[in-house]
Amino acid sequence: MDRFIRSPLNYYLMKKLAGILLLAAVILTAGCVTTADPIVGSWQTPEPIQYEDFSTSYLITFEEDGTGEVIYSYSDEVNDYTYPILWEKTDSIYQYEALTVFTFSEDGKTMTDNAQYSYSLAEGEEKFGGVWTEIIPGGAEVDYYYTYVFNEDGTGVETIYVTGDEPEVYSFTWEVFGENQIQIYYLDTYSFTEDGKMKTSLGTKTVYEEVDGIWVETPQIGDEVTTYEFQDDGICVRSIYDGETEELVGVHTYYYTSTDSSGGILKEAYIYELELLEDGTLQDVFYGEVLERVSPAGIGDKVL
Repeated sequence: MDRFIRSPLNYYLMKKLAGILLLAAVILTAGCVTTADPIVGSWQTPEPIQYEDFSTSYLITFEEDGTGEVIYSYSDEVNDYTYPILWEKTDSIYQYEALTVFTFSEDGKTMTDNAQYSYSLAEGEEKFGGVWTEIIPGGAEVDYYYTYVFNEDGTGVETIYVTGDEPEVYSFTWEVFGENQIQIYYLDTYSFTEDGKMKTSLGTKTVYEEVDGIWVETPQIGDEVTTYEFQDDGICVRSIYDGETEELVGVHTYYYTSTDSSGGILKEAYIYELELLEDGTLQDVFYGEVLERVSPAGIGDKVL
């Protein structure tokens, strides 16, 4: 309770005044108390997640303003991958998007990606329209390397040069993210055939048929089955299942835009969903992986 000066009032009036002052303090401060969301802070996989040929672990930090970062560590990679994130809560589910960002040096002649790999421009070329080529450390032998072109119209091309094979080319859009930074989204397409089936630019021989609002790979090609679900919120979820066990083995997310009745564009977005469990851990909605808190809970009252 706020301090106040005692006066020669009788005991009854003193008690009444104290009660009024206390009530006023509660009313005045009620609208100024802020409580951080319980997800605010840092979370980490307690043990590396084991795969057939490697293992991975990751650390996610959620800030109060809806930003943060996720750091992935791989047993078969030299560098960690650090992605800025944007997050929000919908009902009991937390959703975050990991962003693919390139950072340019002050002189505009080199840039780095999320894994701190570096790229440089050829002499005389411009930041936008020129070719950014991966810098290979002196004497290192590599089986592949990357180049990027950022066009002034907001489009771009990633090319992967693989020893002994034809280059792999991927299209993307880009936009300004921060000072000396740009963010990119890789592009794919989907289209509908005259007989009511769907095809995408991922695996041109694969055809999908609609079953209860979900496009299912029909017939199955290979050992896995892929489905596409176009949600009302503008997100398309591509799920990959083991063809025999029907176990979920992979999830990819996209923002989709319908260009006309015959199809549209898929912008690949790294979107993940987490649920805060009663035991205080976070669980991945798709894969079931568990994250434990590694920093104090982000809960605290601030009275203005």
